[in-house]
Amino acid sequence: MFIGAFISYMAFQTKGFSERPAELSQTGEVAVEDFLDDTQGADRDDAKAIQRAIDFCAAHKKEKVTLQASKTYRVQSGFTVKEGVKLEFGQQAVLAVRGNAQVMKVEKDAAVINGTIQITDPSFQSEVIALEGTDRFDAANKTRLENMTIINKSGSHKGIGLSLYAKGPWHNISFVNFTNITVIGFETGIQLKAEDPGGGTYSWVNANRFDNVALEDCVLGIRLIGSISIPNECSGNFFTGLQIQLTENTKRLLEADGSYNRFEGMAWDQQRVQHQQPLIVFTSQTEKNKAEINIDSQYIHDKGTRNEY
Repeated sequence: MFIGAFISYMAFQTKGFSERPAELSQTGEVAVEDFLDDTQGADRDDAKAIQRAIDFCAAHKKEKVTLQASKTYRVQSGFTVKEGVKLEFGQQAVLAVRGNAQVMKVEKDAAVINGTIQITDPSFQSEVIALEGTDRFDAANKTRLENMTIINKSGSHKGIGLSLYAKGPWHNISFVNFTNITVIGFETGIQLKAEDPGGGTYSWVNANRFDNVALEDCVLGIRLIGSISIPNECSGNFFTGLQIQLTENTKRLLEADGSYNRFEGMAWDQQRVQHQQPLIVFTSQTEKNKAEINIDSQYIHDKGTRNEY
């Protein structure tokens, strides 16, 4: 009898997470805590549990995945917030990142809110949060990132805080909303990039909205990479309510390709910048962009056409 009971117990433990969906499917929220494996010790990678929770949420069409308040999750690999899933951080929940993997990919119609992501490893050179044009974010998409703090605490000033990237036939990222985002201590704070897919096809990163964005201690604050128009357009993106803290590590506040992009906000402590190079650059691939930022004109380099500042 004892042997039979022991075998039954071990079978339950071996099934692990496969037993849980029947129990968890009764609620609208999916807690990452229910998917954690506490046996991994100091080298655990909580990204795997986060991904299992997201996969369960997507498969069972639940409301959201939650991270516990006031808890630090150790992450060493990346995960994907799938279409239709909302990932919600509890108050003061933190992802502490080691290694050099892209931390989080956000798919079309996904949402991430209230999070803090901390890079603690000086070897990190990847993207923290990434959107990819393969998902083809159109005008009907409901993708959003809200109340996020992304900080490189390693002191390396490497990596990209927030990346939007399109390369491939008809790949695009458009009409995505980013609200109350803070990015601190990266080589590039926010990067939008569209590459020519070739073959007479187009890719684009257009018409995205960044509202109430704070950038601090980044080597390059905002970078838009593309062309004025097709085949790889990077245009019509609006950055409003910018608050940009310049430091001794700042090389450039803004460098832009594209057309009809708007940048509005404040830059602080220009006297801390340790060089005389331009802080704002409109490249030869720009037209009709507008920057309303309190930077002296001698620190603005304009190679484009009909840009305003």
